[in-house]
Amino acid sequence: MSAILEIRNLSAKEKAVVEAMLRFTGPVSQRDLMSKMTKAPSQASMSRIMSSLIAKQILIKEGETKGARFSLTADARRVATDPRRRTPLPYDPGRIGGYVPNQSRWLPEPAAARMRAAVDAGGGQKLDASTYSKAIAERFLVDLAWASSNLEGNTYDHLSTEVLIKYGESASGRDRMETAMILNHKAAISAMLDGLDGQFPDAHEVQRRHVLMMRDLMDASDLGAIRRTSVQITATSFRPSSDHALLVSGLSDLLAKASEIKEPFEATFVLLAGVSYLQAFGDGNKRMGRLLSNEPLLRAGLPPLSFIGVDKTPYILGLIDFYEVGSTGVLADAIVQSYETTAADYIRSITVQRIPHALELRERAGITKALGTIFRDRVPDNGILNLVLRDFQRLDDQDRDMMVAILIDTSRRASPISAFLYGVTEEDIVLRNAKNREVPPDSQES
Repeated sequence: MSAILEIRNLSAKEKAVVEAMLRFTGPVSQRDLMSKMTKAPSQASMSRIMSSLIAKQILIKEGETKGARFSLTADARRVATDPRRRTPLPYDPGRIGGYVPNQSRWLPEPAAARMRAAVDAGGGQKLDASTYSKAIAERFLVDLAWASSNLEGNTYDHLSTEVLIKYGESASGRDRMETAMILNHKAAISAMLDGLDGQFPDAHEVQRRHVLMMRDLMDASDLGAIRRTSVQITATSFRPSSDHALLVSGLSDLLAKASEIKEPFEATFVLLAGVSYLQAFGDGNKRMGRLLSNEPLLRAGLPPLSFIGVDKTPYILGLIDFYEVGSTGVLADAIVQSYETTAADYIRSITVQRIPHALELRERAGITKALGTIFRDRVPDNGILNLVLRDFQRLDDQDRDMMVAILIDTSRRASPISAFLYGVTEEDIVLRNAKNREVPPDSQES
């Protein structure tokens, strides 16, 4: 476990030892350490505590027996020291500037493997972006709006969020700012879903979404505006840049690089961590990171990252670890656990219904006529390509191949009762499919 998490899980006696260790700048003997403790434990208890801290990689031991010296690991000393007493860590332009798409990696490979496994566990179904996003839009809107707002301290529960989003009814006793936060998430998420058919968002589009995300929660002059003033992040020694030009170029650079990343999970993590690190806006940066992190997943027809089930403490500590030293393990583990919880459910939620491909809707009349010909003339699977070449000449190669697949699949699976759709008899469907099963799969029609 990372030091930033371990430090918070220590027992009272272990914490007392760590606090005493902070008073020493170099290695110290167990005897000298005990001398600085107000209520030092017995020698035997102290040895057990020290052994436990070594096992947790909080302490390093040098030497043996009476000559042994102990010191805090650099990571443990960093996270155990009050942020107000640490040396401020400035924004590093090289963190984003030095990232090379498809070469650099922020999401650890084991974490990416877990996300891929989560998709496979749900059946591994992938659909085109517009089809998938429409199928899950309502559920995703509620899930992300609630979970993301909850991470900001919003007290709306999931059901109240659903009622507000679907019916516009705010929960009684809730602060108006909490209601606005939920409705703003709805607007920003909807804008993202509507834009999936277009180009990957650039800085201007992200600024527009920030307007939607923070409406009524910031001064109107700050909505969508790249910062020109400094911001302070609590519980960390990280100091974001206040250089307006650097923030403008950093946001554009981050988005451009994310759009080039081939692996959706890596792109998702780069946006989540990068937007939060950059802090381009006066407020709402983590919300924007959570929103934008879903862009690569949805464009790839993959389940979104709703942040349902994310434990707030590891999530925030993971961001702090990334801010201060560029470590991504804690943050990755926090979001992967959430993805493992929800990914399969998103896939299963659309497998109970067949979602039509966009081509099926666009060419519905032509498909109906072609299926009538297939059933009436007993056209086997291996003759469908010729039919498509003849009747769908305006299609490009990709759509032509998709059309062949659609006609083969639909003709094979058609129920005889659906014969009236295609202007044929039930017997036509039965006889065509019976004949089709008799045709050797590798035979070709000229």
